[in-house]
Amino acid sequence: MSVRGLVRDDLPVVAGTLARALADDPGWIHVFPDDTTRVPKMERMLRAVTRLVYVKPGASWVIEDGAGAALWERPGEHGVGAIASLRLIPRLTWLIGRRTRAALKLFAAMERRHLKEPHHYLAVLGVDPSHQGRGLGPKLLAPVLARADDARQPCWLESTNPRNHAFYLRSGFEVADQHAVEDGPTITFFLRRPR
Repeated sequence: MSVRGLVRDDLPVVAGTLARALADDPGWIHVFPDDTTRVPKMERMLRAVTRLVYVKPGASWVIEDGAGAALWERPGEHGVGAIASLRLIPRLTWLIGRRTRAALKLFAAMERRHLKEPHHYLAVLGVDPSHQGRGLGPKLLAPVLARADDARQPCWLESTNPRNHAFYLRSGFEVADQHAVEDGPTITFFLRRPR
């Protein structure tokens, strides 16, 4: 399965793939605790955020058939701009509902510890559960890790799912920090220095 740049037409498939891939992640469960509505709400949220933030040439990557995706921000592009925020906030607040305060605590904890120097930021990585274990995760990371190495730039990510930590360590990341969110999951922050 080949990897290519993410384009707007990929959004319906990619949002569903990522929602299914991340449905058992403690961070997403913290935001969307209802098992019956979690995946559909995650899918809507991921589609909206990806459209406004991650569909940029050379930034994010998808497996050709939509079996997985890696959503990245390039150095100097971290954060949602003012216009995107104005478009996203009402929609996300409606989707998250009563868990908005819990979600804001989680996102604020991630933002406070975010790497300050220019870096490539892996916001979301997921492979559809039916395709996991086939080596697609490393394929999705490869284009940006190679670019970061060539440019001598670090990469950064957060994870709330301990099952994924060994994968990130094998991919050259190291644990940079950890933070337990009040009444929520523990966030592990990973840094990968260029090679």
